[in-house]
Amino acid sequence: MDRPALKKDAKSILNSHFSFYFLLWLPIFILEAVGGIMYVPDMERSDPFTITVNIGFFLTLLASIMTIGVFFISIDAIRQTLTYENPLQKSFTIFSRGEYFLGTILLYILISIFTFLWTLLLVIPGIIKAFSYSQAYYIYRDAIDHGEQIGYLDAITRSRQLMDGHKWEYFVMILSFIGWGLVVLITFGIAAIWVQPYYTLSFANFYNELADQQTVQPATSVIDVPQQSIDSSDSSSSDDASDDSKQ
Repeated sequence: MDRPALKKDAKSILNSHFSFYFLLWLPIFILEAVGGIMYVPDMERSDPFTITVNIGFFLTLLASIMTIGVFFISIDAIRQTLTYENPLQKSFTIFSRGEYFLGTILLYILISIFTFLWTLLLVIPGIIKAFSYSQAYYIYRDAIDHGEQIGYLDAITRSRQLMDGHKWEYFVMILSFIGWGLVVLITFGIAAIWVQPYYTLSFANFYNELADQQTVQPATSVIDVPQQSIDSSDSSSSDDASDDSKQ
């Protein structure tokens, strides 16, 4: 996969329509800023988790959910199906369809649980599994848009299939943005106005490239907890041995 080319395409789209992406991300940036300020427990109080803190947590969570909707917009941009109008309205894409909203919430919960279970073994397996699950939101959205009935576990399983052999490329892609992350820190978050859309478009392009390269067959839902994953691996090894004997 040509990582520089993926990022170059994303940068070209962003620079050509920067005002659109600025307004698209503006509600999310505002929610993150306000929520981040409010979500600071007052340790001088007997009960540091006040109503203000709870509201801050809710605003931060809302921003995270809306960000998934912007991921969907980024996919449309990469596929050249996006109309660059009404950016503020498109910020709330995640709420435009019930399937989008419900699917995002449940996928987030399932992915968090599975990643946590793997992290209980060791940190590295947890990180690897997080990479494996990273495309589930895109896959779910594509299935919904094509009228396909897809389960949440199916989306996670297909993501694992899609990322097979590409997790290292995904990791290197993340590393390539470390410098930009430092720029965001140095500018106290101001640079995120450009960096965040650039990052999101780049990874949307990453998914689109994977989807073009591979045809993922419908998967049977498999709860990807450590023990079951080990059993599945053993089964796969047995199948390989059987195939070898036939040859």
